[in-house]
Amino acid sequence: MLVGMSLWILLLFAAIGIFSSIFTFRKRSKNEVRRGIYLGIFLLVFDYIFETAGYYLNLWEATGSVFRLGAPPIEVLIIAFLAGFTYTMLFEKKFKLYYGLATSLLIAVVGTSFEALLISEGLLIYSGGWTSYHALVSYFVTFLLMHKINSIV
Repeated sequence: MLVGMSLWILLLFAAIGIFSSIFTFRKRSKNEVRRGIYLGIFLLVFDYIFETAGYYLNLWEATGSVFRLGAPPIEVLIIAFLAGFTYTMLFEKKFKLYYGLATSLLIAVVGTSFEALLISEGLLIYSGGWTSYHALVSYFVTFLLMHKINSIV
């Protein structure tokens, strides 16, 4: 096991640190905080549904969590909320296709890389034909949708 603790916890701590740093040192309006909460809740619910569907379709399984809420680990759901909230503080509100494509590709590559790390530690198992290519496309589409929703909220 990596550094004596679950990689899930390490990723959760990293997400909390990134969110807290950006939230603390960046000026934000009440409207931006409200949007952040909405996008955080949206991504949490979206991810819960997506993770649960994938689990029941036998496409993947997450193991080694301190607590699971159905199929997804609690750590993943908290990370999803923080990622949705942080998204509003990092990326433009106005929808621009080229900007959405670039940011979505960045997030997709990082997310897929973290999943590869989880797989190497035995904390995430792909099955049923699911591959890293599917994960990459899923992250990309999800965050392109997030870019659009961010521009609407």
